[in-house]
Amino acid sequence: MKSVFVIWKDIEDGMWHPVAKLTRISDGYRFNYTKGANHKNFIAFPRMDDLSKVYHSSVLFSFFTNRLIPTNRPEFKKMLEWSDIDLKNYDELDLLGVSGGARKTDEFRIVPEPEVTLDGHYKIRFFISGIRHLASQGQERVSQLEKGEVLKLVYENTNPHDCNAVLVSTRDEISVGYCPKYFNCDIRALLESPELTSHSLHAVRVNKDAPAQFRVLCEFVTEWPKHFIPFISEEYIAHSVNH
Repeated sequence: MKSVFVIWKDIEDGMWHPVAKLTRISDGYRFNYTKGANHKNFIAFPRMDDLSKVYHSSVLFSFFTNRLIPTNRPEFKKMLEWSDIDLKNYDELDLLGVSGGARKTDEFRIVPEPEVTLDGHYKIRFFISGIRHLASQGQERVSQLEKGEVLKLVYENTNPHDCNAVLVSTRDEISVGYCPKYFNCDIRALLESPELTSHSLHAVRVNKDAPAQFRVLCEFVTEWPKHFIPFISEEYIAHSVNH
């Protein structure tokens, strides 16, 4: 099974909250709200207004299909290319997860559930955030990045907007953006695990023709500690246990 989470931004304070989970199952898709949907400002989706109910469909729910570029549009193949997804093995949930499924008309993002590799490792792919806000040195260094280049993760504990912020840096110590904030807690927990012996972060693709938010695609891989649970925040827990 493959799953993605729906993350919602509260416009009052700018904080992001996981509010729902979509899972592909043998006969279609399963959708359930998470405890983050209990937020006082969150409004349930149309025709899916019961937070405790689990919804099933043989086809992808419209909330998600509306976040995919139509396959007959030229931008579709370009997005697959930027996301390092082969057209022959195209997976809608993979594309939603790595692209974020953002729309200008609302405050939602789609986040992939971390993958367990065949050898039991934790693996995520993400586009580096915040590139358009970099100073000139960082912008120039981004333009020089190469496919396969090894990168580093650096804590930024003094960040006034996110005390868990994690910078992405080059080996020559130049910051080229941020890890998406919804992975920060996982990454910190993994890097601080006493079971950790090695980890890797590298640039999978450098898309010089892409908008800043799709410029650099990275892959992070490390051991999966014995008792590690990804997205451990209570807001990620299913709203109803009967799912």
